[in-house]
Amino acid sequence: MSVCPCRLLDQAKIDFDKCCKPYVDGLSQAPTTEALMRARYTAYVVKNISYIEKTQVSTPDEVFNKEEALKWADSSEWLGLEIKRTQKGEANDHTGIVEFVAHYKDKASGTELKHHETSLFTKQNDEWKFKEGQIHGAQPVKRLEPKIGRNDPCSCGSGKKFKKCCGA
Repeated sequence: MSVCPCRLLDQAKIDFDKCCKPYVDGLSQAPTTEALMRARYTAYVVKNISYIEKTQVSTPDEVFNKEEALKWADSSEWLGLEIKRTQKGEANDHTGIVEFVAHYKDKASGTELKHHETSLFTKQNDEWKFKEGQIHGAQPVKRLEPKIGRNDPCSCGSGKKFKKCCGA
C-alpha cells in the first residue's frame, strides 16, 4: 500500500489508489471541495499539471502558466497537506471554501516552507472547480531605513549628491 500524498500528515493513512488517484487520473470527479483540494495537492506531488489546469475556472483575462506550475512542482519536495477548515463544498452545494497548508521543502536550499491559502471553489457543469485563492502570511516588504532621495547627500560619505555618486 502506498499512502496517498494528501494523507501523509493525517492519522488515518489512506491508500493512494483509494484516495486521490482516481480523481487525478480522470477516472472520477471529486465529490466535495475538500476532495478536490486534496487531489490538486496530489497532482502537484505527482506532477500532473494538466489536472491542475483542468480543475480550475478558466477566465479570458487570466492564463494558467503550466511551465511555472511544473517548475514549482519539480523544485519542491512535498511533505504533506493539512486541511485547516472547510465551509460548504458538499455534493449539493454550489460553492465551497477550503483553508489548507501545503508543507514542502525547497530542493535547492533545503528550506522547509508552508503554503497557507484559503481557496474558493465553485461548481461548473456539476464539477467542482478552483476559482481563486487568498494566500495567508504574504506580507509586503517593508523598508527598515528611510529611502535616500536623489538629491540627498550620498550615504557613502563622499559629500556628493546620491544621484551623482552611488545612485548613478
